[in-house]
Amino acid sequence: MTEVTRGQKIYLAAVCFLALWVGVFGYFIPTQIDKAIPWLVPPLHARFLGAMYLSGAAFTIGCLLARAYAEVRVTVRMIAIWTGMLFVVSLFYLSEFDYSLTQVWVWFGAYLIYPLIALWLMWRDRAPRAAAAVPDLPAWARGYLLAQGVIVTALALFLLFVPDIMATVWPWKITRLLAQLYSAPFLSYGLGSLMLSRQQTWLEVRVAVAGTFVFAIAVLIASFIHRELFSIANLATVLWFGGFSVAMVMLGFLSVRAIQKGSSAP
Repeated sequence: MTEVTRGQKIYLAAVCFLALWVGVFGYFIPTQIDKAIPWLVPPLHARFLGAMYLSGAAFTIGCLLARAYAEVRVTVRMIAIWTGMLFVVSLFYLSEFDYSLTQVWVWFGAYLIYPLIALWLMWRDRAPRAAAAVPDLPAWARGYLLAQGVIVTALALFLLFVPDIMATVWPWKITRLLAQLYSAPFLSYGLGSLMLSRQQTWLEVRVAVAGTFVFAIAVLIASFIHRELFSIANLATVLWFGGFSVAMVMLGFLSVRAIQKGSSAP
């Protein structure tokens, strides 16, 4: 599988459409986010979710512009993790859904179908890959992505398995449901970063790195907009702004380098 096929692009366009739909409502019209997802949440929560989904749209737009499948390989796996985990988490909160709403059926339909298609694409791509003729992804880039992957994956697992504890230390007030819903995209970012750290070329990482950069910068902007909800005396606030600032700078630099260097498929 060396090129992105028309069928794959149709799938990625469908994922992109939903990501843009939720992202635009969440980030730019947060008081109406319940038109895109099954619940109405406060504006900071809505913008945080919007940041996640805008980054998801950035991932898929990058995939739609890609020609070589090597550029989208990691992103397809991230889609499988993100959407599959949202479906699984939702099963534990069935009583929280109003089944008279169209958004609920879109939610369950999308998060069942999207991961199944992504898994099928992964199955088709299961053959071992030959090493790149000229591995050009430097050790420092792989090292940063590895560190980011370890930290974010750990955060995701804490949100998933000890949501009540995480709700008490989160920089702003969240519920158990939101903590576990947040775990899905964080797990996608974390495991995605670990997979990126194992790639050999800039071409293979540029789409996923750029999409994660969109998440980091969008979260920082949203957090600044709602800065009155953060306490500077809270260690979690310092870690939040500090961590996302580091990620924004590093991922921005990696994105520029990847776009400059990733000119040929492996």
